[in-house]
Amino acid sequence: MSGESPTAGPAAETADPEDDAESSVLAALARIDVEGDRAALWAGGVSLTVVAAGLAVRIGHNTPFDPLAVPAVVFDALAVGTPLVLGAALFAVALTTTDPTRRVGLLFAGVFGPLATVSSAATLPAVAGVIGGGALALVGSLERPTTYREGRRAAVVAGFVVAVAVSLSRAVGLLDAGMTVGAGLALVATAALALLVRIDRVAALAGLAAAGTVVGAAVTAPYLTGSALLVGFGVVGVPQLLVALALGGGVAAAVAGLRDGAPLLAVGALLIVLAGVPAALPRAMAVVLGVALVTRATGDREEVVA
Repeated sequence: MSGESPTAGPAAETADPEDDAESSVLAALARIDVEGDRAALWAGGVSLTVVAAGLAVRIGHNTPFDPLAVPAVVFDALAVGTPLVLGAALFAVALTTTDPTRRVGLLFAGVFGPLATVSSAATLPAVAGVIGGGALALVGSLERPTTYREGRRAAVVAGFVVAVAVSLSRAVGLLDAGMTVGAGLALVATAALALLVRIDRVAALAGLAAAGTVVGAAVTAPYLTGSALLVGFGVVGVPQLLVALALGGGVAAAVAGLRDGAPLLAVGALLIVLAGVPAALPRAMAVVLGVALVTRATGDREEVVA
């Protein structure tokens, strides 16, 4: 006797090369998805840091009482660096997505968006690229809703796309009116982010605290609050209660994402909140990037649930 295991031969005979190949392909695709999400998270995190820094500098420098002294070079660096960072982030997220429609749309927004920093003559192409690319990436990649959950997700995404289109078109003079409409749509869509995730007690309390902070500030220091909302978030012509609802919904969605193990969702929601009204190219690019991250995270989780 040679001492061979009696099960060695049958096991080798029953091994199917096609099954092994299929398993290897699935494992490779899983690694690509994980690495893509990691790259998208890094891109979103860097963008969030830059957007938050710009927000803090603008609000601090324009405080009516004892404003923060900020060198002009800082504003110049933010004015040039923010669109470039957001463009690079959109480009990176585009390369990590498997949906060809979304990839093309994000590439358009990422490539054309920063053009206005090179020359003011490129403002219209940049606006067209962000509006068209964002619409293609966010709406063009959506499938026809078949459930109420999918319908809510499509409605929220469409609200952001219309808000970006109306706000940017008004800002560059393509529309005579629409600043208030665009701001209102952006804030309503931001508040509705909470409908896309499972909100637990901690997330709900965080959202209520954020909304209550805005309401309390508006009551106790209305002039200071209005100045901060205008300079920091580009909010004009809309009730501050709507701003409070938007902040509450966005913060609740971000906290829910962190608690549910979806950091892409948290980063995307915070990007949308801190970007404010998308009436300028950097704000619009940040909103498009944030919505892309949110829909990517919620779409993945819907597939897991399904």
